[in-house]
Amino acid sequence: MTQLTLKVRPVTEEAMLALEERGLLQRLLPTSEALHVPEGEVKASYIYKTDPQFGSHTLICAGFNRSRVELATHSDREEIFCINEGRNQKPLILVIGLHPEPEFSKLISTGQLTEDDIWALEMKFNDPRLSFFTMNAFTPHCEWTTPGPEPANVFYVTEPSNLDMRMIDMYDYTIDIDYAPDPEA
Repeated sequence: MTQLTLKVRPVTEEAMLALEERGLLQRLLPTSEALHVPEGEVKASYIYKTDPQFGSHTLICAGFNRSRVELATHSDREEIFCINEGRNQKPLILVIGLHPEPEFSKLISTGQLTEDDIWALEMKFNDPRLSFFTMNAFTPHCEWTTPGPEPANVFYVTEPSNLDMRMIDMYDYTIDIDYAPDPEA
């Protein structure tokens, strides 16, 4: 028997780049399209989609630079990863309805929806307890950011590769965001 003894080496940018160049792994780094999304737009760059024979899902790098609230739902779960490698970017606000879609839509159609039924959360990046989560099916949600020339925010989403998105009809409701930056952030 031949024994091999491996010396542990630190993970470095160079080591990770070498593994990427060999086609062995892919880091979660923002795509050029996501980094340069114009104001008022959203760009989804597909990092990969799996082969359906193994259970189909996709990994998306989302560049978000839109300042409109447009709530939607999906029929299945998706995971959201707020990872930032140190670049400056606009804030990412998660707007989330506090009731599953059927109940939320009923509140809208009966004119009973209030500010107490929706939260606007300023997301934190790179925090193991706050930055990585699953959005459950039929949860009304969308992202929002401040207008202006600052760089778009970028985050990652993994979801079923054919996941639907259904816009919520808000009838006569409009939603505005009152944002003041957190001075401790």
